[in-house]
Amino acid sequence: MSVSYRHTWTTILACTAFAATTACSDSLLIGDDIVWSADQESGDLSQWLSMSRGGTVFNPGDASTPTLDTNTEAPDSDISVDVTSEVSHSGSYALKLNNPGNRDLREIGMEIFRVVGPVDDAFYSAWFMLPLEFDIQSALTIARLRSRNSDGALFNGEELQLRSLPTGGYVLQVFHNNSAFLREPLPEVPPRFEAGTWVHIEARYQPNLARRLRVWLNGILAYDLSGRPDAAGDDLVFSICSTGERFAPEPLVLFVDDVAVSLSRVGVRGQLRADPEP
Repeated sequence: MSVSYRHTWTTILACTAFAATTACSDSLLIGDDIVWSADQESGDLSQWLSMSRGGTVFNPGDASTPTLDTNTEAPDSDISVDVTSEVSHSGSYALKLNNPGNRDLREIGMEIFRVVGPVDDAFYSAWFMLPLEFDIQSALTIARLRSRNSDGALFNGEELQLRSLPTGGYVLQVFHNNSAFLREPLPEVPPRFEAGTWVHIEARYQPNLARRLRVWLNGILAYDLSGRPDAAGDDLVFSICSTGERFAPEPLVLFVDDVAVSLSRVGVRGQLRADPEP
């Protein structure tokens, strides 16, 4: 697949995690506030796996996964997550997630996760690209924000999903596997995700004290949800996923790059690290 979409990140006017969403500080390097990040420039998954705080998991279609069992292998080599040099948002590498779908009406796919720790207020962001106009039936989960306890038990949390639109492109929705919440209604102006270009998604997750979730698409606030469920576990877990039922064409390919957990807004022009000296 010869798709090339490359961008350069610059500094931004960053909004601190403790200020109102419309108030910004002076320009700063986002790297100062980074909790963890992965730009894939190691050429492998080592940024995710470092300190034994990450891994890859195959999701077999169960409603909930009791633990993040990194020994669970995909039944098909076409269901995968790896690092590729085919495309990137910045640098030379990006994550590539393949999913051929499932005819048994169960959502399957790969997930790569990072245990962030006991953080109650942070920004979670990444750049995503679907290189083709895939028909998604019925939804594709691309990110999860969950929690787990000291025994490794995993608890449901917030999910970000894409759904195909009849006119082309996709809409971004929020889902929680809780009968009182489930799929959040679309806002008056639905947040559209277009194929063939890099799209930035960022979420500010405050699961306990504020019980609030905000989601930005390409720098525009799409959801501001209050009264959300608490995080039952002590440690927050951030996952990038490609989980769904059926796609056309198959397999569905999702590229992801420049993933970050930060104490300040990353935004569409955020710089995770200083530019190298010439």
